[in-house]
Amino acid sequence: MNKNIASVFVLLMLVLGSVLLNSCEIESSGNGSLDGFWHLESIDTLATGGRSDYSKQRVFWGVQYKLLSVNNYEGGRFYFRFRQTSDSLILSSPYKNNWHQDVENGGDIPLTEINDTLRQCGINHLVESYYKEKMNGDKMILRTKELRLNFKKF
Repeated sequence: MNKNIASVFVLLMLVLGSVLLNSCEIESSGNGSLDGFWHLESIDTLATGGRSDYSKQRVFWGVQYKLLSVNNYEGGRFYFRFRQTSDSLILSSPYKNNWHQDVENGGDIPLTEINDTLRQCGINHLVESYYKEKMNGDKMILRTKELRLNFKKF
């Protein structure tokens, strides 16, 4: 009799677990390897073959869900909307992070032009398109017509 009760209990738990899992929507970003915190290691200028070493600087791109943050700890923080395909990444809708929204002149500020801080981060246009040369769990290489950006997962 105890064996039958135990079997019924296990069966009920499995059914209950299945119902609970099926009743919830599991939301994922679908960003794949792009999700995470990336350190900008270097920027190559394609026309001249020059390279700017960023390995000792604190410039990071962070990707989570539908938002990309660009943090240049010596110049500012910015947010972009983005979309990606299998071979490209397109940044748009840039905002300067202005922190608190509950104070006068607070909240994020939409950008109408690209500033020097963003240019130092490899972003030269309000809508910037990158070709994904390489993207895996620990390395990302993005290219525009002018630049190649080399990132390492942090």
